[in-house]
Amino acid sequence: TEIEGINEFLDRYEIKAPKGFSKIINAGKKLRYGSAEMPVRSIPFHSFSGDSEYWNPKIQEDIAIKAQSGRYRIRGYGGARPLPHLSDIGFRKHFTSASIDRDVIKKVYMATEIGGINGAQPLRLSMPVMIAPMSYGALSRSTKYAIAMASAMSGIAENTGEGGMSDAQRDAAGQLIFQCLGGRLGWNIHDIRRADALEIYISQGAKPGLGGQLMAKKVTPELAKIRGIPSGIDLRSPSRHPDILGADDLVIKVEEFREATGYQVPVSVKLGAGRIRDDIKIASKDGFDFVELDGMQGSTGAGSAEVIDNVGIPTLPAIIEAIEALEEIDARDKIQLVLMGGLRDGVDAIKALCLGADAVAFGTSVIVAGGCISCMQCHVGQCVTGIATQDPEHEKRYQPTVEAGNIHRFLESVRWQIAAITLALGYDNVRHLNRGDLVALTPEAANITGLPYEPVATDSVSLEAGASL
Repeated sequence: TEIEGINEFLDRYEIKAPKGFSKIINAGKKLRYGSAEMPVRSIPFHSFSGDSEYWNPKIQEDIAIKAQSGRYRIRGYGGARPLPHLSDIGFRKHFTSASIDRDVIKKVYMATEIGGINGAQPLRLSMPVMIAPMSYGALSRSTKYAIAMASAMSGIAENTGEGGMSDAQRDAAGQLIFQCLGGRLGWNIHDIRRADALEIYISQGAKPGLGGQLMAKKVTPELAKIRGIPSGIDLRSPSRHPDILGADDLVIKVEEFREATGYQVPVSVKLGAGRIRDDIKIASKDGFDFVELDGMQGSTGAGSAEVIDNVGIPTLPAIIEAIEALEEIDARDKIQLVLMGGLRDGVDAIKALCLGADAVAFGTSVIVAGGCISCMQCHVGQCVTGIATQDPEHEKRYQPTVEAGNIHRFLESVRWQIAAITLALGYDNVRHLNRGDLVALTPEAANITGLPYEPVATDSVSLEAGASL
């Protein structure tokens, strides 16, 4: 019986209890509580739940919009959720006196050559910094012109992105990388021969494995002519090159580019962080001069929100895996790595250099320096700042000369940060930076990087841009 079963359980675990039990069944109207719960004002879940972000306003908005549209959402920018990043590692040394020396830039050697490892004429950078690929199309003509001017003023390289090369951009940029995509948009021998470096786009960090997207509103007659497509229709770039089906085809394409440029121009590949270990080894074996490795935090002008937030490898583990892959095949000195994907300033840059990158590239931070307000509407074509638009009425708000100066000053603050931290770590050359200068600030970062876990390390808050300028 039930009573016997209860007694057996109590005896087994030596639990003292009353000798007699009676079974009570509550049902119907006889069930009563002493008092009712006090009525309270109804409040949203994200307020009611305190620190919980499970059903936060962003999730609710996303569901509501999909209920109306019936499809996935397209947006610009990069991943909007917390991911492992360079901010999860810090410097081993304190920098309490690092900002005292105002001539710090003169005391640190930062000049960097990228792309000359196989005999081509390298990109000669005044510091280990480049501009990340951003297309004329995703960005306005004026914005690309401003970025090109700023890159020349700072002595670094600009990148066309997938939109082809405009005369204004070529004239303004001191050094320009010309990007080749699967759709061959704007790709031609004349622009190939006036580029300072070539880049084969395989994928990007914000949407690895997918091609670019450009909404119809942005495809103006001028842009359509440069890209060789009809105007006024949505453009979705192919996700792969029609003549590159594997590593062997990629070797042929690299050789084709070298022949077209007389073996004088570096040939690089842009990889969105995915199958990093295999991709980096293939890039090395296929004879590329350098790799632009784009982590998951990299941004885009338009992409599926699901892909942007959930597909890819974050920037921090990406550089770690890339270096390990090259060391596995004894090829660390046979190809150069340029890291990008959500890098924000010189502090992030120098951490990347310590981890093994030969240079870094800035994208989002550059357009923010040039006036972007991060409204997440890059794909719409009605950017109120005139940055991510092809509408003349919106673009005329953008002042290229003014914003070029702003971008240039941001890049110079990056230069100062790199120099100040390098000197504070005890070096006079950025090439001397190494993993021993870093510690992990979280257990996750320690596991990803293999760095010692020292959460009390100071992450050099005194070295914010312009702290002593």
